Amino acid sequence: MTMPKRSICFLTVLIFFFLTLSAQARPVRVIMLDFADETGGSADVALTGTINSKAFTQKGPYFLQKALLSSPDFTLIDRRDFIRQIEQLQPRDGSDPVPDSFFATRERRTPLSPTFFNAARSLNGDALIQGSLLALSTSKQKINQGGYQAEFTILNLRVMLQALDTVEGDVIAVEEGKASRKFRQTSSVQNEIGEDELLDLYQQAIAAAVPGIKTQLKGRVNRDTKVKIWIQTSADPAMIELDGILLGSSPVEGVEVIRGDHTLSVTRPGYETITKKIMLQSNMKITVPMISDQLTAEERKEAFSNMNLRMLKIQ
Repeated sequence: MTMPKRSICFLTVLIFFFLTLSAQARPVRVIMLDFADETGGSADVALTGTINSKAFTQKGPYFLQKALLSSPDFTLIDRRDFIRQIEQLQPRDGSDPVPDSFFATRERRTPLSPTFFNAARSLNGDALIQGSLLALSTSKQKINQGGYQAEFTILNLRVMLQALDTVEGDVIAVEEGKASRKFRQTSSVQNEIGEDELLDLYQQAIAAAVPGIKTQLKGRVNRDTKVKIWIQTSADPAMIELDGILLGSSPVEGVEVIRGDHTLSVTRPGYETITKKIMLQSNMKITVPMISDQLTAEERKEAFSNMNLRMLKIQ
């Protein structure tokens, strides 16, 4: 039996629609990091005056945001203050206790400093983008033509953008951009560029680097990067934090997080704070044994040395 032509056309359009829909990837969630000043203070003071290169460099993220916002392929998350706060945290994992006193025991625990990758995962980011002002330098050009001589100073500005994968920490995109402007300098005319003109060059250099970053990031969000976790303790309810973010009181049920390494912290009055580095590659049920803070130093030492999280993989 032959299918009517009208039905065939309808079916063809329907298939094309679903293929097009499936091909449309969700926007890349980009987390902005600060820009670094890598110029080494090498700017030509005679041309750029007394511009503070460090303060000037920190305006880079705003130009990067402006360039990325023009594309529907990206969702921007500017949480630099939050990431700096996460970096300042220094939780400890309870290992290596000493038997002299409770406070000495606490001081000897191994520090665990969450990285900005942990903060990025807690924000469900796909990529971290950081930038550097690589160069703010000058070059000279002399022209001698038909007895006419002229000397030009060329101001060159070069930036680098780097995208990091939030799961593996790999560098997944690197691109450079540059901009320049030529000035004629004579014994009677000496130009000094203002900050507004420098910012225009800065914006041009960043805009030149963005297309390459966009191209390299395409297809990076099609991976399965999320897992779910269930967390309970031997003394529920307890407060559960992951990478400095409060998940709630235990038991925690089916919370979705980015796969990779994380810092888990569990607290409850009357018990020691438990902080551990964990690696999440699949759905996981975690049971945390709690340790009373009423134990003697020797008992506490033994409890910590024998303490292990029970982690059960869930399909």
